Amino acid sequence: MSTTLWEFQQLYFTVRDDAPIEWGGEVLRPWLEARPHVLAELRELCRPDSRRARFTAGGREYTPLEGLYALGRVVDLLIAPHQPVDFAAGAPRWVEPLPSAAAWAEFRAAIGAVTVDERVFHPFFHEIVEVVPAEDPAEPPSLVRELWPGALVGGMLLARAGVAVRAGARHLDPEVAARSCLYWAWWRRNRPSADLSHGWGHNSQWGTDFRRDYVADGALHYNVDVVKPYRPVGADLVRYRCSTLTDLGDQEWPYHTALTEPAP
Repeated sequence: MSTTLWEFQQLYFTVRDDAPIEWGGEVLRPWLEARPHVLAELRELCRPDSRRARFTAGGREYTPLEGLYALGRVVDLLIAPHQPVDFAAGAPRWVEPLPSAAAWAEFRAAIGAVTVDERVFHPFFHEIVEVVPAEDPAEPPSLVRELWPGALVGGMLLARAGVAVRAGARHLDPEVAARSCLYWAWWRRNRPSADLSHGWGHNSQWGTDFRRDYVADGALHYNVDVVKPYRPVGADLVRYRCSTLTDLGDQEWPYHTALTEPAP
């Protein structure tokens, strides 16, 4: 199935090769305004009932999931200025100019995204960046502060909010939950990451699918494009996208595990 969403790959290369230091709306707005067809396809794909759509590769054509993956790379760059820098996590994969801190808000507004506004911690909506240990080991995770806002387009989760949480030791190990490998992520400044593009060449890496999660019909739908489970993993790795108590490393294979649970 052909798609126009692959054009987000062009935006990625534009900001990599030509964007000034602390680029933002002056780069993003003209690019998006010139491509209403891309935004129209994005909004159609993000309708809650579009989670049931399935896509197959068509020769050399990109699929919508591969187009969304290119969008996801742009999003990883836009949230980067809000992340702590921890060089112990490994050498950054991005050495070009970072966007301004305002660029993420400008981009969300331009594509019509809705800010994630969940006041109670939930791993569907929140990416753990920091853990404050609670004295009571049984204390469940609660929000302390937000480092960057998350975004929903229609019913599809585009990005989780980055947060600091407070939690007891039975729920989260502070070092593991904040510094273990983050799956389904191309790049983070503060921790190792892993997605299926890693290790592939310049062209092949763009054949990676975006993970689609939806809020629909009173439920949270994780990784909806799984057709046939393969080496299924525990629900926590799908929900949190990282290890929480014991560091499982970067060799797990959670990409073919789906999950549905009631919305909070």
